[in-house]
Amino acid sequence: MKKTLRKAFKFRLKVTPEISQKLSRFAGDCRFVWNKSLSLNLTRLEQKLPIMWYEELNFWATLWKKTDEYGFLASLPSQVLQQKLKDLAKAFKDGFDNKQSLKRIPRFKKKGLADSFR
Repeated sequence: MKKTLRKAFKFRLKVTPEISQKLSRFAGDCRFVWNKSLSLNLTRLEQKLPIMWYEELNFWATLWKKTDEYGFLASLPSQVLQQKLKDLAKAFKDGFDNKQSLKRIPRFKKKGLADSFR
């Protein structure tokens, strides 16, 4: 029987405090956009309205960047926000698509009775 050797590598970025602050701000802004978009969609679901997908959410994110209240989002690169909105749209799609979700249920190999005691 052929055995496979698996290796793992652990990497850590050595960043300056300035870059570390930017990365944590990017993460916080992404979390804000995710939560804001999620709450919009959950409110729409409670009101029995269709949910907003990526294109609509991207339109709203663009408007949020121009307002005084959410103007802090303007300092964030647009690609970062777009990716979070795409991730949220994919999460909603995967959550509501029954055919797709059934394919992702893990299937375990059936072992013989003798194999289970080894």
